[in-house]
Amino acid sequence: MYEKYLSMSAVPAGAILKHILKKENLSQKEIAEKSAIYPQRINDLIKGKRKFTPELSSRLEKALDIPILGFFCKIQTNYDIYCYQDEQERKITPDLSKLHKALFWDTLIEKINWIRSANYVVQRAFEYGNKMEIEEIIKFYGYKKVAEALNAIPVTDTWKLNDRNRNRELFRV
Repeated sequence: MYEKYLSMSAVPAGAILKHILKKENLSQKEIAEKSAIYPQRINDLIKGKRKFTPELSSRLEKALDIPILGFFCKIQTNYDIYCYQDEQERKITPDLSKLHKALFWDTLIEKINWIRSANYVVQRAFEYGNKMEIEEIIKFYGYKKVAEALNAIPVTDTWKLNDRNRNRELFRV
């Protein structure tokens, strides 16, 4: 039952604790009493102001009858690794001076993880981008990755299909 949470690397341990408490219909005060942890500390864990220690994890595991040793510590570690990887990936960017912010109007261009969002970026460039933007995306990802991203677009996604196809032909992707 609890194993599924261990694979959620993009979710902080505090959010998992909050979800479990809600699912078990327990308040923060109740779990604080059951685990002999100060209520403020429970709140700090949930809000991510404090990290789980082996002791806190063990107390909560016992109070919640979670049979996985180091459950919250493992989730915390997975999340920390995810955040580190994300931080490193965000350092790898195309030449942003060649991309207009308007191309990514629905997000902050500085916040895009260009590695994890490759399919989104390629689709957006081929649907709305100009020549310079599309060339930069091809240069950054390479023809193979761009072709894979374009081929991954569902056939039911017909929005801007003509623009996408025209640009595929123009750039021979």
